[in-house]
Amino acid sequence: MLDPRTTAEVHGDSAEALSVETDQPQTTAAKAAPRSSEHSGTEFPAWIWGTMIAAYGVFFAGLILATGRDGPARFVLAISIGFALVYFTCARLLLALNPARTTSDFARGLKPLQTWTGPMGTASVAAQVLTVPLCVAFFGLAILTIRAFVG
Repeated sequence: MLDPRTTAEVHGDSAEALSVETDQPQTTAAKAAPRSSEHSGTEFPAWIWGTMIAAYGVFFAGLILATGRDGPARFVLAISIGFALVYFTCARLLLALNPARTTSDFARGLKPLQTWTGPMGTASVAAQVLTVPLCVAFFGLAILTIRAFVG
């Protein structure tokens, strides 16, 4: 049996094991790898954020105009608007903790957005990020239209 204080066993892709002799005793805690700086900001261009906020504005405006005629409906709308404000305010505050030093290459239109599954172009990013907000805005307008025609 090999002494674990003086031998480290390294396993490769094959079934064979390679023993490496060391002079240093092995410790159970792994040494921390050097860390590189982390990009914690968003790489989205401002127009994506603006479109998202405008879409939710259209949604809430449609609902207010269509259903905001009595107290309980106004109360529910106020709570919903409050949740949306908290959502966007938290994002803004968290991004302000470590602001981007420069505008990203993606936001400037120079490179695609690098994601875990691969690079994405501007149209792909916009479609993925804005699909739900634009559908929600359409829903608000649809409710307003139905209310206008039905009465």
